[in-house]
Amino acid sequence: MSNNSGGAAVPTGSGHLLAGLAGGVLTLTLNRPRVRNAFSREMLEALAAMLDYAAAADEVRVVVLAGSGGTFCAGGDLDMLAAGESIFGPADEPDVRLAAQRALQRATVVRLREIGKPSVALIEGAAVGAGLGLALGCDLRYAGTSAILRTGFGRLGLAGDFGCTWSLNRLVGPSRALELLYLSPALTAARAQDLGLVTEAVPDERLREHVAALAARLAAVSPEAVRAMRRHVDRARTHDLAACADAEAEWHVRLLESGAHRDAVRALSRGRAARTPSTTENPGAKES
Repeated sequence: MSNNSGGAAVPTGSGHLLAGLAGGVLTLTLNRPRVRNAFSREMLEALAAMLDYAAAADEVRVVVLAGSGGTFCAGGDLDMLAAGESIFGPADEPDVRLAAQRALQRATVVRLREIGKPSVALIEGAAVGAGLGLALGCDLRYAGTSAILRTGFGRLGLAGDFGCTWSLNRLVGPSRALELLYLSPALTAARAQDLGLVTEAVPDERLREHVAALAARLAAVSPEAVRAMRRHVDRARTHDLAACADAEAEWHVRLLESGAHRDAVRALSRGRAARTPSTTENPGAKES
């Protein structure tokens, strides 16, 4: 995985977002390093378009979100906020702002959960505010040990956006979520891992290599199985054990008939046979 897009370049229509595809892994890189990859309207619209592409393209098996210049994303552009401006519309048209923000949130952080493919956030430097919300919208999050995660909203007199409150509540529970929102502590990657916000804290120099290897493993998993796993986990938040077990059984039967399942079983059998010494080579081995 390169420092920018990774793999063969995919056009995004904007310099604010880079994309590359290699081995089934689509790497999307937020690219406004001079402002720590703070959101722009152009960036979010390009991200929305690329997530639609990821959802529809069979060649995309995994989505990785990263940032350029050693930072994941600072969220809102502080210079614009200080000037009373917004990427979502003019200050004197709040209805326009509201409609635009709702649409772009649904097309990005909500869409991440709808594409039916694993998503991974590669967090370097900082993930703050709406940038943190975008990272939390991914299935898995890996942060460099020098990274800092922060809600940041309270310090700006705001309450949270881009799904931050929803994700925090489910990842760390309501009391801890409120603490993080109210006080906005600067969390190290290690502390974020302890809280469950980060899947793993990884030494900075190994982070990109680690995520690339993990994404390659995810890309090898059956897409049908991945979709079923996501449905099971989401269902478990709102249904009882019996309903979840019934759904698991239904999908188990469906997937048993899939070509991907049969191929996986054959591959495992071949691998086990290759690892098991024959009785000729090992006279003391017992036959099963």
